[in-house]
Amino acid sequence: MNKALLLVVLLATTNGTVRCEGLQDPVVAGRQVQTIRGTVVDQDTRVPLIGASVTIVDSDPLLGTATDADGAFELRRVPLGRHTLQFSYLGYVTEQVPNVLVSSGQETVLRVTLTEQVVQGAEVVVSAEPVHGRAIDDLATVSGRSFSVEESRRFAGAVDDPARLVASFAGVATSGSGVQDNAVSIRGNSPKGVAWRLEGVPIPTPSHFAGLSVAGGGGLTLFSGRLLADSDVFTGAFPAEYGNAISGVFDMRFRNGNPSTREHTLQVGAIGVEVASEGPFLIGSPATYLFNYRYSTLGLIMPLLPTEGGINYQDLAFKLSFPTKRSGRFELWGLGGLDTQLLVENADSTEWEYDFWDRTRYDLDILVGAAGVSHHLILGKRTYLKTTAAATARRIRWDQDRLDDTVALQPELDLRNTSGRAILSVVANHKFSSRHVIRTGATFQRLFYDLDLQSAVDHVPPPVPVADGSGSAELIELFSQSRYALSPRLSASAGLHTQHLSLTRATSIEPRVGLTWSMTPRQTLTLGYGLHSQAEPVRVYLARPDGVETPNRGLSFTRAHHFVIGVGTQLGNGARAQLEAYAQRLFDVPVVADSTFSMLNFRQDWTFAAPLVNEGKGENVGVELTLERPLRNGFYALASASLFRSRYRDGRGDWHPTRFDQRFALNVIAGREYNVGENNLLGINLRIASVGGERSSPVDVSASMLAREVVFDERSPFADRRDAIWLLDATVTYRMNRRRLSHVVALQLKNALATKDTVHDYNLRSNVVEEVREGFPLPVLGYTIEF
Repeated sequence: MNKALLLVVLLATTNGTVRCEGLQDPVVAGRQVQTIRGTVVDQDTRVPLIGASVTIVDSDPLLGTATDADGAFELRRVPLGRHTLQFSYLGYVTEQVPNVLVSSGQETVLRVTLTEQVVQGAEVVVSAEPVHGRAIDDLATVSGRSFSVEESRRFAGAVDDPARLVASFAGVATSGSGVQDNAVSIRGNSPKGVAWRLEGVPIPTPSHFAGLSVAGGGGLTLFSGRLLADSDVFTGAFPAEYGNAISGVFDMRFRNGNPSTREHTLQVGAIGVEVASEGPFLIGSPATYLFNYRYSTLGLIMPLLPTEGGINYQDLAFKLSFPTKRSGRFELWGLGGLDTQLLVENADSTEWEYDFWDRTRYDLDILVGAAGVSHHLILGKRTYLKTTAAATARRIRWDQDRLDDTVALQPELDLRNTSGRAILSVVANHKFSSRHVIRTGATFQRLFYDLDLQSAVDHVPPPVPVADGSGSAELIELFSQSRYALSPRLSASAGLHTQHLSLTRATSIEPRVGLTWSMTPRQTLTLGYGLHSQAEPVRVYLARPDGVETPNRGLSFTRAHHFVIGVGTQLGNGARAQLEAYAQRLFDVPVVADSTFSMLNFRQDWTFAAPLVNEGKGENVGVELTLERPLRNGFYALASASLFRSRYRDGRGDWHPTRFDQRFALNVIAGREYNVGENNLLGINLRIASVGGERSSPVDVSASMLAREVVFDERSPFADRRDAIWLLDATVTYRMNRRRLSHVVALQLKNALATKDTVHDYNLRSNVVEEVREGFPLPVLGYTIEF
């Protein structure tokens, strides 16, 4: 049924006809050519820049054009391959966009923003070479980096996943090989400290099987990377616009569909079968659509295999854009995913080796989604207003039974967790002058929850409640931040963020400040400070330690001061070096009184039901170095090194290393592209990384033998650290440009060294606690056709 629906949708959007951009001038003078189109707008106000110059650098003869009354441009008859485009406009800083890939299958569509020059007397900002990876949010001064859809598909180990992509950036570490989950620890914090945003509003973690084994992570991103526009990731001291996070923020955007031509993509691979389409609803109309649907390959294969268990997932993402003449632009966007997993028990007790994997049967399904309507409105020449109404939903159903000693299934877990948000967000950006910009906004969230979490105690049925309740609450966030250029070389930003959660009556007022000083045309000093806070998941507030009371409803936010200083140097030819040092001081951390437990070490525990108090603290300090050469002349490289220490103070007042005190993370990524003939492109990409081992508490051997399951000695929390690991990832792509279409064959090899993740498990046969080492290379082969 799903396949039939996809075919109907594809045929409907093409009106029965396949239209390809290559139909117009696909070949000029024996060479295949293509069209580059896009828009050029003011960075702060989004006002179209009329008459901006657009040229292809070093083209012979010179290829160029100018933007029209809508800021739109079209460059036709562009030869296939990589090109650098230059955008200039009187009174604005000239911008270059390097390495724009032009292929035969689909047009290249760009959205470019230019920054107005700051003038003071006779002194004018000197146009410098572009800073690759600079955050799109121009109010960010430190610890921010943009990433593109091309990087998520090109970087080895990324596997089209933004979370796996940023694992190569400074300050970011994984807990293992990165094969089993995409959770990341930022500057020694738990993955649950990361906030995810789409189109400017908060969304649930956008991953398949999100939160199943680690809060803040999952198995695979919920949408295809091909939908992404350039987006940002922040690793600390982020601007006032971002709240309810203490470690990092993913601020993602979907791109708009091609406004001129309908284009389609079909992909078959190890991850799934995908179909995507984009273009104008009607030829000549400015309204566009973009969608992508994916169904897991495992879901197609499992019914053919002689087995009862298995996993399956599917997802859909879309964006519709409706520009108007006078009322701005309306956008309808959304994403959704459905995951199912079934584990079947082994009824032969003589073969039991590990309790969970042999004696357990569970049936799991997870549904997650987010959708919204955004309205973009330009008010005059200096003000830009964005209003978004959105809704999110997440539902988890988890039924788990366990074979008892008589080989009879007994109920173990009965989890029902449904949550959602109704969101209204308004953000206004006003430019007083080229020197002074202010951004102010408010986000109102109505939180809905309905949960009933039950768990058997010590495997003895029936399950008893650990958290339950239904109702609603409000989370209100307000912010304002201003950037002021004190001189052409010195700018400062200051802002305030405040948030209030009605469920716990917690309120936080958070100042944010930043400073950027261009010491020389090639060297910049940056300073940043922010006070940040984050609420816990609703189920933590509704936990019932005694089965009756909910003592955690009086908890306040976890809070953190974050200080960052950085020095950036442009090395020429687009290469850059960035050095940052940071210190994070966390306070009001929820801990269990007179215990070593702290929420700073929380990964995931669906049966957690302990009373908490805001008496814990934490500290993360570190230094990070990034050396990057963006793609130039077919070669790129990125090296990052992070050295850090992470510790916490427990409910007894004692300090310990945190679970995520891995001490170091090193990454080197490099890639080379080769032109094969005039029209084909071969890409070879490698990543080698070394990450310090995650920490764990020592195993209490005698208690484990008595319980016949692993019991940790929490008197010495996280005293043991696993061995450091080495990772090798590789990606090979081959793009074949044919007339009016492109074929792409890609092999992405994750964990080529078969690095093992180490976990402890109790062996029922030998009656000992074992270190189980699990890990395998993951080859992801895919074939894509673009037309």
